Amino acid sequence: MKKNDYFIGKCVDQSHDGKGIVKYEGFTYFVNGMITGEVGQIKCIKMLKNYGVGRLIELQKPSPERVNPKCHIYQGCGGCHLMHLSSLGQQEFKTKRVKDCMERIGHLEVDVQPCLMQEDPWYYRNKVQMPLGYDKNGQLVTGFYKQRTNDIIACDECLIQNEESNAVIQRVKELFVQYDIKPYDKTTHQGNIKHVLTKKGYHSEEFMLCFITYQKTIKHIDQIVEILVQEFPHIKTIIQNINDRHDNVILGDEEKILYGQGYIYDTLLKNQYKISLKSFYQINPIQVEVLYQTAIDLAHLNQDSVVLDAYCGIGTITLSLAKYVKKVYGVEVVPQAIEDAKNNALLNKIDNVDFVCDDAGKYMVELVKKNTHLDVVFVDPPRKGCSEEFLEHLLQASPKEIIYISCDVATQARDAKYLNEHGYTITNCQPVDMFPHTFHIENILRFEKS
Repeated sequence: MKKNDYFIGKCVDQSHDGKGIVKYEGFTYFVNGMITGEVGQIKCIKMLKNYGVGRLIELQKPSPERVNPKCHIYQGCGGCHLMHLSSLGQQEFKTKRVKDCMERIGHLEVDVQPCLMQEDPWYYRNKVQMPLGYDKNGQLVTGFYKQRTNDIIACDECLIQNEESNAVIQRVKELFVQYDIKPYDKTTHQGNIKHVLTKKGYHSEEFMLCFITYQKTIKHIDQIVEILVQEFPHIKTIIQNINDRHDNVILGDEEKILYGQGYIYDTLLKNQYKISLKSFYQINPIQVEVLYQTAIDLAHLNQDSVVLDAYCGIGTITLSLAKYVKKVYGVEVVPQAIEDAKNNALLNKIDNVDFVCDDAGKYMVELVKKNTHLDVVFVDPPRKGCSEEFLEHLLQASPKEIIYISCDVATQARDAKYLNEHGYTITNCQPVDMFPHTFHIENILRFEKS
């Protein structure tokens, strides 16, 4: 097979990122947009040593789970990966992805429950950040960077971002045109506005707007703020973040509060949280409650339980656990996150939690040295998973149960293999769809000491 050759191929599986896997004459091709079981005419667009890349030219046998994507820029944007799959198709893809990882990476036979899907999987993102630039006609646009380029694909309404953010950002764009405020140009370093960022409280409806700028001032900003606050009463704060760097880091270190207090509030599982510009807060407010409540329900907790929440962040899981148990320790290595966690405990008048800024593994060992008995350890690490050092410390702590939440099932499967080899058995595996229409999955594992 050579580049630009055509062939008829059948999709036999899908890769972790949703691409179709087509086997033809003993060679593997990855084809965007194909679903398992489909047959189509494919053009070979790249040949590498171990695999090829194909483009679907014409579908000859479509999958029953194929749907027409609602989004008109779906093909070019790249932010969503599975919008051509029905909800059932996405559920099957995500459930199978977890099972495959547990088998291939963890070498574990696990009973994977069907992925918990979102009933209405649209307009769910509570955090939005959009770059600004000019299109080929010189019109100011907001949208998303095309993959591996600096070209912005214009988008006036993203179907997975909350609707108020779509409306506010469009109004901001109109005001920037009206007041002749230029977007920043990555090549010439001219202009000012790099990104517009928003956060919205799902339960509170409080709204944060941030202008990320190259320069220290924004001309006519007082008039712009006045108009926006008048037209959008949910806006509680407007911030300017100054970033004069020339790399791809979005937020700079310097902030100016242009309106309000510089933060908003929202509620998660009946606890209130203060959210600043740089606070980490899960982006799907509906499904994060499903994720956390499912994890809590899987653990065998009672009013005598002592629990550790490793990688606790701003304390969302820790504080959600507090009412079920005697004591919760939350540990996190990021100082600002721990400060936020302590403030959130005070805000909710929760007094059976201790938040500590430390390496999670080392802190566990300190608890063991003090003869602190841990019934359950909750683990929600970053994408890279747990270090072997952390897992060794976890084994020293020897809890009866481990509840492991992960945003990367591949690293979770690797860690599950280690824990399984050292006396812990998986009793439950529950994927949760936190990111509808994308290939990302959150997964919960419950381990029990053998």
